[in-house]
Amino acid sequence: MRKRFLILILIFTILLVPSIISEASTSFKVISQYVASMPNPNSDSAVVYYNNSIYVIGGSTNPDQVWIYSNGKWNIGPNLPFDLISPSAVVYNNTIYVIGGYNDSAISPYVLMLSGNKWVIVSNSMPEPAYGAMVFVYGNKIYVIGGENTTSISSMYYPPSNLVRIFYPNNDSWYVINYMPIPAAGGAYIFNGTSLIVASGYIGYGAYTNAIQIYNPANNSWQVINSALPFWLSGGAMAYYRGVLFIVGGYIFTAGSGGINNAIYAYYNGKLQKVSYLVSPVFDAGYVQVGNVLYLVGGKNGEFSSVYTLQEVIFEFPPLPPKIISYEAGNQSVTLRWTPVNFADSYEIIYWNNLGFNSSIYIGNVTSYTISGLIDGVTYYFEVLAGNDIGYSSPSNLVSVTPASVPNSPTSVSVKYGNDNVSISWRAPSFTGGYPILGYYVVVKNESGLVVKSYFVNETSINIAGLTPNEKYTILIYAYNKLGNSSPSIITVIPITKSTINASITNLQNGFLVNWSVSYPANITLKLYYQNGSLVTEIDNVKGNGYLFRVSQGNYTLVILASNPAGVSKYIVNVSYYLIPSPPKVFLVVIGNTLYINWNSIKNALTYIVYINNTIVYQGPNTSVVTNISNGTYLIKVIAVNPAGRSAPSISLIHYSEDYVSTTFIRMQIINVSTVKIVSASTNGDPLSLQLSIVIILLTIMILLSIAVLTRNRGSEW
Repeated sequence: MRKRFLILILIFTILLVPSIISEASTSFKVISQYVASMPNPNSDSAVVYYNNSIYVIGGSTNPDQVWIYSNGKWNIGPNLPFDLISPSAVVYNNTIYVIGGYNDSAISPYVLMLSGNKWVIVSNSMPEPAYGAMVFVYGNKIYVIGGENTTSISSMYYPPSNLVRIFYPNNDSWYVINYMPIPAAGGAYIFNGTSLIVASGYIGYGAYTNAIQIYNPANNSWQVINSALPFWLSGGAMAYYRGVLFIVGGYIFTAGSGGINNAIYAYYNGKLQKVSYLVSPVFDAGYVQVGNVLYLVGGKNGEFSSVYTLQEVIFEFPPLPPKIISYEAGNQSVTLRWTPVNFADSYEIIYWNNLGFNSSIYIGNVTSYTISGLIDGVTYYFEVLAGNDIGYSSPSNLVSVTPASVPNSPTSVSVKYGNDNVSISWRAPSFTGGYPILGYYVVVKNESGLVVKSYFVNETSINIAGLTPNEKYTILIYAYNKLGNSSPSIITVIPITKSTINASITNLQNGFLVNWSVSYPANITLKLYYQNGSLVTEIDNVKGNGYLFRVSQGNYTLVILASNPAGVSKYIVNVSYYLIPSPPKVFLVVIGNTLYINWNSIKNALTYIVYINNTIVYQGPNTSVVTNISNGTYLIKVIAVNPAGRSAPSISLIHYSEDYVSTTFIRMQIINVSTVKIVSASTNGDPLSLQLSIVIILLTIMILLSIAVLTRNRGSEW
């Protein structure tokens, strides 16, 4: 990629003519500033934020080194086991994983993990090893997408990798699950917690894309915004904050020119705007976003030299809206409390009523306030805004409060089901009416609307027993103060009991099918074990009432768990999953008076039984038997056996005398005492396959040749 990039630079002129010139948005501000100098100039490194520090891993200068920036100082970290340029890195499960990269030897297929103060190799089997791949963590998996897969100069004629790989740290395994719609490498990317966003990048054949690609790992799908950018980008950085995509630095090309980008672009509402400038323009810098700050580590300048600069880009927005978390009415007053908001330095309360009154109060940097001078019995509406020097947030949630009235309804009503009973809990009203709550009334009604139980409690919970399972009840909860009752909080319940399980097992050609039924609704978990007790598989929250286990034939133990709030029921059954084996294909060889019986190995057969004239002459796992015969007729049967039963027999009838052997199909005249006599067996009346017949013929020829050689040698000696 790096060699190819230098060649492509020569195609473009040095001067870049920007095609986007617009005013920065007034809704946010972007600041670029110098932070510190690095111990060495560097570029093409992997950068992560770990343990409140910035880790700079590998790169073009001293590619086996790791540098750590913390509290304004640089410290050397644990060296990599080998050089890595353009690796990718991500923080998962409180450690760092380093993936791919390249050096003078090759492209690295390894995954390294930081263990204590050293790096350990946890995998060496990355599918289509690459460097500069896009990595992120989602759902306890590490996604590794695209990347350059060659360091050859000829790579400029080929596209980069388009694989969407998943690495599972729990067992160090890899899977390829999808492909990029436009294979692109070296652009800029960011994972915003739900989607991977990729801007521009090299697509092979001396070309770049100006599209933005968005990958959603939740449903493994891609979205492409074609022609989203007015330029092509290589080695840029990206950040995502408050719904705005920021493209920072990089080397950009237009239709006829190219050069290092000193601008910071913002992409939102389908438009691209230039909003600020880098204090030190770079491309191929390592970068990591921490909150509203993007850190750029090193990189290359316009002369393609690595730089020392650690710089940051700060995104300043108006605060997010606060949330009113409690409100309390008093006599001619209301007290509000709300959540603190990051980057807010002031708050404003807006309030009004339906009588034509409205007002606002600027209250500074506090998170609670009491508004006085209100009229008792009149409902007021309140919102809170957070502000800073960029502007004000949108309003908080709206609350209505009536000073000195009956309380609001109890809140956060929840139910916990037991065995033929329910436990109800709730929270005290957020608005007490201006007077203390004196207690709660709990009323239980049946489906006909008749009151079957009623209670008065001072607590905020109650257990209601003696209910009939599967019948619907309506429970009303009232709070009251000295002025009266609140309106009720209403919840509907259907009592349950522990569920019983019935199940059946059906052996099928491709596995065994388990079907079950439960007496009451429950979450079903299936656990399948080998006979030695080790777990084969576990399936949680199974939908429906059946599941097909696609397993090899053998003996298993199946455990079905049915759980509901009343408890957990367990059903255990031993499963013998075998299918009746197919008949063996048998061939026979007679040498002198010795009969050789051979047959093919049958999948899932555990033993074989050989009958001669209805007498068992062999029973065991082998696929051949030898016996002596004399003049007479022999009925030979071979049967494959497993716990599911016996196969159909393979049958042959042999007539043997000293001068000939005959079967239903073959009759051979004796040549001399050592003549080989070969016969074939039928399988339910079917002859042997062409392949097996050829084997028998070749075996006969080899034995006859051996006899001829032996006879000739003896003749020469005599």
